[in-house]
Amino acid sequence: MAAVYKTVSKKKARQQVEDMDEDSDVSMNELLEDADDTTDSEEEEEDGVEDRIAEARKQLAAGLMPKTRVLILTSRGVSHRHRHLMADLCALLPHTHKETKLDTKKKTAGYNLLLNSLADLHSCNMIFFLEARKNGQDLYLWLSRPPNGPTIKFHLNNLHTMGELGAGFAGNCLKGGRGVVVFDRSFDEQGPDMSAPGTEYRGLIREMLRGIFCVPKRGVKGMKPFVDRIIGVFGVDGKIWIRVYEIRESEAGKKKDGEETAKPTPRGADGQPEISLVEIGPRFVLTPIVILEGSFGGPVIYENKQYVSPNQVRREARLGKAGRYAQRREVQTDRVFKRADLGLSDNSSRKPDALETRKLFA
Repeated sequence: MAAVYKTVSKKKARQQVEDMDEDSDVSMNELLEDADDTTDSEEEEEDGVEDRIAEARKQLAAGLMPKTRVLILTSRGVSHRHRHLMADLCALLPHTHKETKLDTKKKTAGYNLLLNSLADLHSCNMIFFLEARKNGQDLYLWLSRPPNGPTIKFHLNNLHTMGELGAGFAGNCLKGGRGVVVFDRSFDEQGPDMSAPGTEYRGLIREMLRGIFCVPKRGVKGMKPFVDRIIGVFGVDGKIWIRVYEIRESEAGKKKDGEETAKPTPRGADGQPEISLVEIGPRFVLTPIVILEGSFGGPVIYENKQYVSPNQVRREARLGKAGRYAQRREVQTDRVFKRADLGLSDNSSRKPDALETRKLFA
């Protein structure tokens, strides 16, 4: 509501200024003075942009991430598993803003206008959009950085939520904590089309995933100062595999009845408590399809030629079943014709022979 109030107040202020400009008479000297003021303001804006860029570079050099806010939402037609995935991601990532379902019936506006306006309204600089098709059979993921792009479209499959894995936030992992995003060596070596030339898109995919899963140190409401999970990004068979693990430290054994002392805490070679990783979910696999230059629009800068849509897979399966059925029917038809030619059927057109076994030994 606060964001809506701000936008409405800004529109009213602009309208008042425009009305004042239309009603007032401006002399030539005032126009010249205004022209000088605009040039000064433009120079000041340019200087301010350069200062902001220099400040951002200093923050990156110091290890601080810029402030990011992710808008996460789904389209209509999603299943319960897709809704649970979105709820799990909102619990894992405290810098997300959850929005209601996007009405995809408004095809005239398109995703470009609707999603970019929503991101501007809620002050989000990343969009995580789940699009369901074929009554929830196929799920596609759109990652975008509004308003100028780029946009990456993935096919999401092999989905398992926290409830299906049976782990959740049962151990040391807390809601609102931060996680360490780890890009495995296989992401660079065995990722999508790693052997093909022109694989500059890998850095773009890495940067988009880093912006989604990396929680900034500041500017996040409700964030806890704990690093208690690891988000692993792996590249196998031309696809991107996402896994979430909990960092669990070994604890000392409890004192039982009849024992003088409890068991000590297991420690490693460096003297620190032993650390183990327990998968808590969610887990899913991403297949890159296309990369657009703009935000949900613009020219195509990358296209995965090896991607096969699930519609094509289902079509080939149906054609295979139809081919096997047609072959069985053909065999049955040939069998009926052969029996008719041999006179073995009741409706055969062949005349019976007087020397047949049926006639001789009847």
